[in-house]
Amino acid sequence: MPILDAHTHVFPQYADLAVRAMDRAGVARCVTLAWHDGFGAGLRAQAAAFSRYPGRFILFGNVDFSRMNEPDFAVRAAEGMARDVDAGIRGVKVYKALGLEYRHPDGGFWRVDDARLDPIWAAAGALGIPVLIHTADPPAFWQPVDAHNFWNGVLHGAYAWWSYYRKGYPSREELLAERNAVIRRHPGTTFIAPHVGSNAECLDAAADDLDALPNLYYDLSARVPILGLPGRRAARARAFLLQYQDRVLFGTDSIYDDANVPTGMQAQCLYQPYAIPLHGADPEERYVETTAAFIQSHLDFLRTDRVQENPPFTRSTAGYRIQGLALPEAACEKLLWGNAARLLGP
Repeated sequence: MPILDAHTHVFPQYADLAVRAMDRAGVARCVTLAWHDGFGAGLRAQAAAFSRYPGRFILFGNVDFSRMNEPDFAVRAAEGMARDVDAGIRGVKVYKALGLEYRHPDGGFWRVDDARLDPIWAAAGALGIPVLIHTADPPAFWQPVDAHNFWNGVLHGAYAWWSYYRKGYPSREELLAERNAVIRRHPGTTFIAPHVGSNAECLDAAADDLDALPNLYYDLSARVPILGLPGRRAARARAFLLQYQDRVLFGTDSIYDDANVPTGMQAQCLYQPYAIPLHGADPEERYVETTAAFIQSHLDFLRTDRVQENPPFTRSTAGYRIQGLALPEAACEKLLWGNAARLLGP
């Protein structure tokens, strides 16, 4: 069964490293999401780098949101998107900074559903490319980072800035409602909401959004730990994925970048940087090993009923297990390949 990882971030200089990890894990292709710089000349340089590996990488570009306070920003961004499609992008990635970081000159946050951004979403639909839009985060990011917080093993040190608790950010409910308003206003554009639409903790809400928005899809990236908690959550996740097996893409959020490759530990394992010493090991080879194990954990979660006692995802300091869902082969084929291939083409 071919595998298409629909959510990765590969810096161009690590394309070879990514191919090594993909080969070891049995991944045929991946979508690589540009890291805020996937437009114009920078996008063309990335496309040239990935073209050395025919058939392995599908490149999603970005919009240059650093210019969003300029007059006619969205119209010019839409025009640039058309040129970037000609240069090879197959989709657009929008980061959670829209809603949580980008601000007007007066200091107020840009709203996700600001109508001034509509030309961007409309252009993606006209060009026939999906928008992968990350909006909000898990509920735990707005809650105290204490012993009851499932993400308490992550939300400190290098990742402390991910905690929005009492810091004046918009609520996740506001952000998700704004995202849905955008999707509703643009029925001719396909939207992919990663991380189970930021609703992995409440699959009923995730299902409600899929039911209401036929142009919305999800990916599974970075949410296997909560989906696979043994008992009620794993059982609900299995039922959800069977019911919506045509609307969910396989993704890992694997990252290959300058900040993490030197540590030897796949970034999305979310250990604190350099928490696991290399002890003389080659960092790139270790990175391939840890990434392949990270990907395999996802595949085991979907394909087998194995309980993973020590999954390669840092989350709760109390420790946790992942229960495999043992999905039928036909459902796995859609999740692992068919759905993404249908949205992105050959």
